[in-house]
Amino acid sequence: MKTNVLTRAETDRELVYVWLGDKSRTTQVSYSSIVTGFFSFINKPLGEVAIEDLQLWHRRLQLTDKPSTVANKIRAIKSLFSYAVKVGYLEINIGSFIKCPRVKEKLAERILSEADCLKLIGAAKTERDRALLCLMYGCGLRVSEVCSLTWGDLQKFREGGKCTVFGKGSKTRVVLVPASVWQLLMKLPRIIEAVFVSRTGRPLERTMVYKIVKDCAKRAGVSEKASCHWLRHSHASHAIESGCNLRLLQQSLGHSKLETTERYLHINPDSGSSQFINI
Repeated sequence: MKTNVLTRAETDRELVYVWLGDKSRTTQVSYSSIVTGFFSFINKPLGEVAIEDLQLWHRRLQLTDKPSTVANKIRAIKSLFSYAVKVGYLEINIGSFIKCPRVKEKLAERILSEADCLKLIGAAKTERDRALLCLMYGCGLRVSEVCSLTWGDLQKFREGGKCTVFGKGSKTRVVLVPASVWQLLMKLPRIIEAVFVSRTGRPLERTMVYKIVKDCAKRAGVSEKASCHWLRHSHASHAIESGCNLRLLQQSLGHSKLETTERYLHINPDSGSSQFINI
């Protein structure tokens, strides 16, 4: 009989449900898809999975997915096995025997110049879209945080304002809103509690925000790969370049680990040591 069992889950399906419980909605959707594919390939309970099964699954992924996707899937399954052992559902963490492959750091490729950010914002067709883009770039908000923002989350502060953000990992933080962005927000009509509203009068969904960014990027003539998160990356990079304290940036972005924020110290694609060499 197992001891130190911290869960009532009796099946793999119930365990996965509990494991996903405290994760963000985006992570839940992504991890659920990964786990479904994993179980489909393995075709056996978690307690019967052997090292060879993980190796075969890994090799299959290498044939069908790009390296970054492979790493994400392995990271998810390792997390599941670790959780299963932690709560006493499994006795051995078989996931610890498979390593996440290292992938090329592409963060520098996902940062727009200040000029391109302004061009993208300038390509907005409506005041709503302009305010939306300015908030994501000016404050570094995630798309999910922007979509869930309500008028009750906004508060006047000095020349601009503050917004209370319910972010990743169910963590709440307060972000300062520049005066120029605050003025754009205050001009938006208050139709419902949500700040950003669709044409049908419902809260704007993330898929629509993705489309807005893509359309603006196309009209502005900037990278066709530009996305909502590119604006967040650009905010972080430009803030550091302008002298923002790393701890302050971590707090503003809502990063749980300083190491995540530190990535932006080394990814300025427009500068390097060669600038200081005379040949």
